[in-house]
Amino acid sequence: MTKTLLVTAIVSALASGCNSADVKVYPFKTFLLSLALLSQSVMATDNSAQMALDQTLAELRAEYQIPALAVSVIASGKLVYASGAGYTDEGQQLPVTGDTTFRIASISKLFTAQSIMQLVEAGKLKLSDPVSDYLPAFEDSPITIAQLLSHTAGIKDTVRPVEAGQRRSRANYLALIAAQGTPDTAAHTFEYSDTGFNLLGAVISAVADMPFEQYVQRHILAPSHMRHSGYYDGQQGTAPSAQPTYQGKMLTQAQQRPFDPSFYPSEGLVSSAGDLGLWLSATLSQDDRILGTSSYAQMLEPRADTPWGTIQVALAWQVYTKDDRFVARHPGSLRGYKSLLISYPQEGNGIVLLTNAAKAPRFEIADKLMQTLRSSGVWQ
Repeated sequence: MTKTLLVTAIVSALASGCNSADVKVYPFKTFLLSLALLSQSVMATDNSAQMALDQTLAELRAEYQIPALAVSVIASGKLVYASGAGYTDEGQQLPVTGDTTFRIASISKLFTAQSIMQLVEAGKLKLSDPVSDYLPAFEDSPITIAQLLSHTAGIKDTVRPVEAGQRRSRANYLALIAAQGTPDTAAHTFEYSDTGFNLLGAVISAVADMPFEQYVQRHILAPSHMRHSGYYDGQQGTAPSAQPTYQGKMLTQAQQRPFDPSFYPSEGLVSSAGDLGLWLSATLSQDDRILGTSSYAQMLEPRADTPWGTIQVALAWQVYTKDDRFVARHPGSLRGYKSLLISYPQEGNGIVLLTNAAKAPRFEIADKLMQTLRSSGVWQ
């Protein structure tokens, strides 16, 4: 059994046996579980399937010249595989594993959306509420929470993230957005908006009376046992260990997209394939430590068409049907990183794909990985 799969099995077992009140004793429980699991044969996938996945990862990494590639696989609601291929450094001394951290870009929006739904369940807000109820800078805005979640608020991304040396307060960021005026929301048409999700993060902070990143840590990352995940402001927090690249060359700091806390809700989460696999497993299993059953279902209900063929937008999720299977996905992209999460909620299957390559063909990679999963019997 590989070290990566042993760690995955330990964490998965812990995730299924603990509740959020157990977080403070998590390291000790991990130790006890480690001793127990080391005394028996525990395999997340059988040897042949594991070898097939390892080989596919190595081949894809070489074919597309990706410095660092990490993948996790969920089958029937269980995390069964988390591993990586390549290296996080140019000297090729630090191999990629399921615990290697990346900037996951817009996959972050799913965590913001779940946070909103938690507050809805707690009766602290409604999806139909106007954002003006919570953000004074938007006093006359008719934009609703639901419109922000479904990219139908008409808000354009005109304000960009800034470096730490130019850092503005989050209040100043909101003021810049509000100064653009009220968009026309009457048509309720889709227009992808990072800014809209940054506003949702501000709503979460206002309603929960705590910083956005603290709320997500406490109410989603900790219950999902995502021990390698968090937010990074360029100096403090959870930094990515896989550095961004373009055509195999690592980007300089000046070339990288800034780490701006105002953009945490839309793109700021730093995570690993293993951690995202734990979270996706909990989501596909409709774990009540995160949300109730009706909220999981509501998040997947289509709200508007998109320019991407048959794909529709739900509450953050992008949903469609392919080969008679319902699919919920979210890609992520920023300078030097490409990521992708694809799930099949009805089957409880899903994959997470993280890379540090600007031009990684993530959808082609995902298709080839899924072929291996089906041919090896991991997915039915």
